[in-house]
Amino acid sequence: MNYKNPFAIRASERIETDERFLELFSVEPLSYLEDNHANDSLWGTMTYILSSPGAGKTTLLRLFSPSVLKRVTAKGTNLIFRKLHKLGVKDGEEQILKCGVYLQMGRDYEFLEDDELFGRREQRRYFLSLLNARIVLATLKSCMTLAGIKYTNLQRITYTPEVPVNQLGEIKESYTGKELLDWATRQERKVCEFLDSFVVPADGIDGNDDLFALDAMKAEWFTFENRPLCKEFIFQIDDAHKLTERQKKIIRGEVAERRVHATLWVAERLETLSTEDILSDNNIQGRDYQVIKLENLSQGLFNKMAKGIASMRSKVSYDGTDLFTYLSEISTVNYNAVYNEASKRYFAQLEDLPTYPNYEACAKAIIKEDPYDRAKHIKAMLIYASRENNTPRLFDYDYEEMMAILSKDYNDYAEELLPGENTRLPQYYGQQTLIDLASGNIEQFLSISSKMYEMLLSKKIMDTARYDLTPEDQDKIVSDYCKSHLEDVKQMKRGNRIYAFLMNLIDFCREQTFSPSYSYRTVSGFAVKEENSGQYGQDGFWFQDAANEELATLLKDCLAYNLLYKVPRTQGKKDQNWAVFYLNEWLCAYAHLPLRRGGWRKLSLYRLNQWAKSTK
Repeated sequence: MNYKNPFAIRASERIETDERFLELFSVEPLSYLEDNHANDSLWGTMTYILSSPGAGKTTLLRLFSPSVLKRVTAKGTNLIFRKLHKLGVKDGEEQILKCGVYLQMGRDYEFLEDDELFGRREQRRYFLSLLNARIVLATLKSCMTLAGIKYTNLQRITYTPEVPVNQLGEIKESYTGKELLDWATRQERKVCEFLDSFVVPADGIDGNDDLFALDAMKAEWFTFENRPLCKEFIFQIDDAHKLTERQKKIIRGEVAERRVHATLWVAERLETLSTEDILSDNNIQGRDYQVIKLENLSQGLFNKMAKGIASMRSKVSYDGTDLFTYLSEISTVNYNAVYNEASKRYFAQLEDLPTYPNYEACAKAIIKEDPYDRAKHIKAMLIYASRENNTPRLFDYDYEEMMAILSKDYNDYAEELLPGENTRLPQYYGQQTLIDLASGNIEQFLSISSKMYEMLLSKKIMDTARYDLTPEDQDKIVSDYCKSHLEDVKQMKRGNRIYAFLMNLIDFCREQTFSPSYSYRTVSGFAVKEENSGQYGQDGFWFQDAANEELATLLKDCLAYNLLYKVPRTQGKKDQNWAVFYLNEWLCAYAHLPLRRGGWRKLSLYRLNQWAKSTK
């Protein structure tokens, strides 16, 4: 199937066929797994795959599904095959060595934690009973796909455990796949019937006290007509954020306490983690499990991935129109009037400086330049003059000397600031800008790209001879997206508070960036010292102080929903640790700030707490 707008297809599960999925899959996120594999920490352990919504958790899991793995063949230089071979998932003969067993969590598990229906021990037993049954069912589904059969032929699959599995009831040397199916469906049905009617079935519910299925469902114990299916299963729990906190702790505790030697990947959104888990860089790590954060992909790898996705999606459009090819970076609009107005303002600001006489000759020479160069050079000279001492020089600057000075970074800075101060100028356009706007989130990249592609198709219908997206077109799309996206923030839990905090931060960043002192380049973030004395003198992390609880919760939400991102910094004589919070790039675009990651300013907790309580 070819799509009218391939960028509008978001979720992995909406891509109908495995062939199309592989055509659209980008291998860069596999670098996370390659790093862990190189450290011998990928297999036989528990791994959390965390991100904000839309970063590609389900897409990554789907690659390891049996149906997709069966489609992946060497075919010469197939990059996906080479990556999977390197990870030990497929061998040189294209045999599947490791295969996913996929289990998607739903809200039905929440009903098992009803204190009015039964006690904590029963809640645990029924939860584990339902989870065990569904793991067995998911395992059988993977086995059927590997064997190429339907459920009506499950008796041809044999399960021969090396040790007795008491939880299965009748102890036997081997079971057919049909017998496992009957056991699992019976267990699931009993629990689900109880949840529907709140009446315990006449024959009772055989609850489980442990998560035995991860140990019992070993791939090597399954055969199809005496032939092995694969060597190891990768158990995958997706949408784990739909489980309760206690249920997630039960799973983690079972894996750790039982020393389960199985590969378990748990994918969940950051929003369900605790405030301390998200705001601390260290305490989320534990020796019994490891953590992969999908949005921590390096800028270089994300650039490569975004370009690959844009190319692959464009190819499956109904006419193969390549989005990136038509993102023009050359404007045909005459902005001389805007540049002339800007030059007058900058000249006036320069004349107000006490050192203006030293720059007067240069200013008179710059006046003769064309409107764009005049605005850029006078702005660059104003930045330079503002940063210098206010003590006049003995000798005035001449034009050649000043141009040499401005060529060392000042002209570039002036170019960055011009559109932000003169908002009639297009600011956000071109391939790299579109990638930068994504802030490492594929969903965000696809959302903006989809808007661009829609306009591109519309222009193509209107004029088949010229239908590229001008800088003005692209800038307008970005502006509309940012305004709409910011309004959506208000619909979130604590949305009005988050919105007010972000608006205060945006105002602060603009004030710092366009300050007459120009002591920084772009300012797009703030920093707080990780360790601060508490309200009563106790030392610890600032977010552990009860006085900062509301602020900590708000920042946790901003990080979980990819509104801000956090970068640790070490600075100061005592190597103090600072947490730097940067605006997501689409918020920078809303604020008309340059997109490249700028500077940051230290802010007091008092000021941040005031913002957190604001209703702006």
